[in-house]
Amino acid sequence: MTDQRFTELLGKQLAGEISPDESIELKSILAGSASLRKEYEYLQIYFDTETVEDENVDQVFNRIKGRITVPDETDLKVVKNTPYGIWLKIAAVVAIVIAGTLVYNKEVIFSNKTDQLALTQVLTKASEVKTIVLADGSTVKMNSGSSLKYPERFTAGTREVYLSGEAFFEVKKDPQHPFIVHTEQLAVKVLGTAFDVKAYPNDAFTETTLIRGKVSISIKSSAAQTFVLKPNDKFTLIGGKAGMSQLSHFDDTDRIIETAWTNHELIYKNDSFEEIAKLFERWYGIKIAFKEPELKALRFTGHVDKETLSEALDVLKLIENFNYTIKGKKVYIYR
Repeated sequence: MTDQRFTELLGKQLAGEISPDESIELKSILAGSASLRKEYEYLQIYFDTETVEDENVDQVFNRIKGRITVPDETDLKVVKNTPYGIWLKIAAVVAIVIAGTLVYNKEVIFSNKTDQLALTQVLTKASEVKTIVLADGSTVKMNSGSSLKYPERFTAGTREVYLSGEAFFEVKKDPQHPFIVHTEQLAVKVLGTAFDVKAYPNDAFTETTLIRGKVSISIKSSAAQTFVLKPNDKFTLIGGKAGMSQLSHFDDTDRIIETAWTNHELIYKNDSFEEIAKLFERWYGIKIAFKEPELKALRFTGHVDKETLSEALDVLKLIENFNYTIKGKKVYIYR
């Protein structure tokens, strides 16, 4: 489904007919898949360069064409060795996308196969938190800058959803139909529980924290590795290396750092300025640039609730010596 939608949106972008919402969706798909990002970068190089070699275009065209199978359709013929060859191939890609999409949608409408059910996608913008109720009654609270894909109804032996970003799940108990959260690197399987999954594409780590119940985690690159979490356990995957620890509390209170965002609070404890910058970017919908790389290593402990961006940065300035400038949605940090 992701590859199908990626190809459809790619065709629209190449044709210059992609809408703003579809552009956001394309970015979300790319954020959730390293392989698609790599292919997209290749395509950008090929089609944005005026001196594209015709042989390279053939390879890209054939790879896109091979992504969609259109039954009983005659192979598309592309004119070669003309000044318009590249753009005819782009048009051919769009045509394949349209034909493939029609066939795909027809199969979804008239087939009862559960693996062909269309997925609904929900996106959250920066500084936005959204709650989704799934067909089985489970609830998902999505943190800012996240994407969740799920079927309108669960009809198979498992209940499967797909996450890029961060979300807190409260799953309805159903032993006969395990609930599985897929991220790019992990598959988190539960029966009925409350847990948080954090898997932002621009973070160096993926994290799962368990509040109650029980979950098992499989690393997709190593199916033999399975980790079972009990309440208050935290699983972290960094650079392919897995680790287990306990949930963190703020100032000896019952406030859990990992899930504080669900109560509209941002907590950081001995985190680097670089890590906090990512939190602020999602929290305030801005971008932060460090003019001196050494500033990224500064460490802070604190929290943000109703503070403005300037107020939050001023609190950090009381701890360490730095300056900042805000220009629209861009923040510059310097000495």
